[in-house]
Amino acid sequence: MNIWLAAALAAIVSLSAQAATKVTPRVERVTFEKGADAVEFNQSIQGPLTAQYRVSAKAGQILTVDLKPSNTSAYFNITAKGADYALFNGSIMGNHFMGPLPADGEYTVQVYLMRNAARRNEVANYNLSLILSPADASDSTRPFDQTLELQGIRFHVTTEGIDDHRVLRISPQGLETDNSDFTRPLTGNVVRAEVADLDRDGSPELYVFARSPGRGLPGELVAYSANRKKSLSEIYLPPVSEDAKAAEGYQGEDEFAVVENVLVRRFPVYESADAGAGRTGKMREVRYRLMAGEAGWVLRGDGVTEY
Repeated sequence: MNIWLAAALAAIVSLSAQAATKVTPRVERVTFEKGADAVEFNQSIQGPLTAQYRVSAKAGQILTVDLKPSNTSAYFNITAKGADYALFNGSIMGNHFMGPLPADGEYTVQVYLMRNAARRNEVANYNLSLILSPADASDSTRPFDQTLELQGIRFHVTTEGIDDHRVLRISPQGLETDNSDFTRPLTGNVVRAEVADLDRDGSPELYVFARSPGRGLPGELVAYSANRKKSLSEIYLPPVSEDAKAAEGYQGEDEFAVVENVLVRRFPVYESADAGAGRTGKMREVRYRLMAGEAGWVLRGDGVTEY
């Protein structure tokens, strides 16, 4: 028998065997209770079984997904209905996503085990939380109030109105030298705060993310490093315009998240920077690593991807 024909027949048999053993995913349509924008699932998957959570959303709505699995080989992807590519790939980007959705339609959050773990028929118990915020959620006047702690240092993060302006207040505790409050004016409203140790020096940083509604308005990051647990110093994030590759088609609407020891900035990509340009349907991700600069801490670009 011709060797190429034999190889083709073997491939057909292999594909048929894979199709025969393919496991139908568990599918759930996500519905939110009246007046609520969050839902949680405590479930499990085993082997090749995957779980799909389908969410209907509008362009510009902010989707936040957090997966807490018992098995480190469990991840999630996010895909828009009819799309040829994943909006988010958890095995590359981690188990947290927060960002605006590029178009109206149905989005599927799929929880799965990596291939090797699936072949071993491993089990993953997990908590999956989904939050779908309105496109104008950052226009809310509700105050932000959250306390975060890492490596013995505590940060109380609040917002308040002073003379018709919104102000961010950070109150640290546990620093050896200076625990004075820091206040900063805000152009948007705080949507999230996180503590991390991106440079792994045993001393934490605080990252506060704010957002203003509307096209052309950039997201806002306020970040401080606890220098050897002694006092706070501000962390500088360069504007997107400093990176020509990242800036192409950028019109704001960005979101931030800490993912696996890097800061991630995501935003929808427009056809150009012109005011009338339309969205391409893609998202761009810029990753930053925390570095010591000449005059303080700086977040340096560490790659740009598009999906």
